[in-house]
Amino acid sequence: MTGRLALPILAAAVALAAAPSAQAPTSAVDSYATAVRTYVATGDTVKALTPIQAWAKPEFERAIDALIARRDQALIEAAAVLQVEIAVGVVMLSPRSAGTHLELGEKLIRSLRALPGPGPEAEFSEKWYAVAASAFLMVNDSRLASSFISRGLQLAPGSLDLRLMNGIVDDLEALSLNPDDSKTGVQRQRIATARTQAFLRARDRYARLVKDAPSFARARVRLGRVLWMIGQAEEARIELLRAQADARDPVQQYLSAMFLGALYEQEGDAALARAWYEEALSLAPASQAATVALGHLDVMVDRPDRARALARGLLSQKPVLDEWWTYNGGLETASLEWLRRRVRR
Repeated sequence: MTGRLALPILAAAVALAAAPSAQAPTSAVDSYATAVRTYVATGDTVKALTPIQAWAKPEFERAIDALIARRDQALIEAAAVLQVEIAVGVVMLSPRSAGTHLELGEKLIRSLRALPGPGPEAEFSEKWYAVAASAFLMVNDSRLASSFISRGLQLAPGSLDLRLMNGIVDDLEALSLNPDDSKTGVQRQRIATARTQAFLRARDRYARLVKDAPSFARARVRLGRVLWMIGQAEEARIELLRAQADARDPVQQYLSAMFLGALYEQEGDAALARAWYEEALSLAPASQAATVALGHLDVMVDRPDRARALARGLLSQKPVLDEWWTYNGGLETASLEWLRRRVRR
């Protein structure tokens, strides 16, 4: 299943924000419903959208309003997921168009609350808003990300993932502030202070999450990492070791091992750093980050032969997504996969 769009579809979607309205077929809702059903049946966003690729925003609006009027919960949920797929596919090229598709998807999400019966699970709204917000984090638009996080929490106030994303927004703000880019001492101090404050906000959010949900490994890993970033190495070590011991998700085990390796490397303990990087590599054998970290240690002790062997081992494997590179500002892929499974069940 793909969340990316082929170039013709991509160009059509980007045009939504500004293009004049094309002539919609009289059965626009049927065309859109067919697109949604094709997406559900095949998981192929491009194939689903090809028949309606010339549509502009007004056509989508009319079709979605008519689809909502049908009061078919399964179809509305699938349409909301299709809209978020489109947004993910175009956000790098046009955040504005991504926002348009997400606004339409949000209309679908909110319409579900008016349906008779139990309505949608809170988890569905939670996952949808998490993906929507993360799409904007991918392009460093923390303002729009925060807006979707806030609205998602209105529908799913107990969401651990959305609360975590508020901390990620603070994390990203801190990382975007580099005192070394300043030209004067006063500017450096001001930026350094703002950076520390953003990290502290992230720390406090993660700490509250850990207190409320001690088994939420994602929050504990992030708490450990931000403690390390603000110079609280011992506190960071405690949290990361706890996360490593308690986590059941291999991704969180991998990330905590990487951060522990980096922490010990910074402290000059090459043996422990190596041990944790090796642990990370055992958890994610195709990890570029762990391979590079171990290779760096090898070069430092004059063992370039081992570094080359590691590199050859990595190159012999099929490339996979390395969670290290998407730790901050990456797409909430787990939530997107949950939504895909939900509408294709």
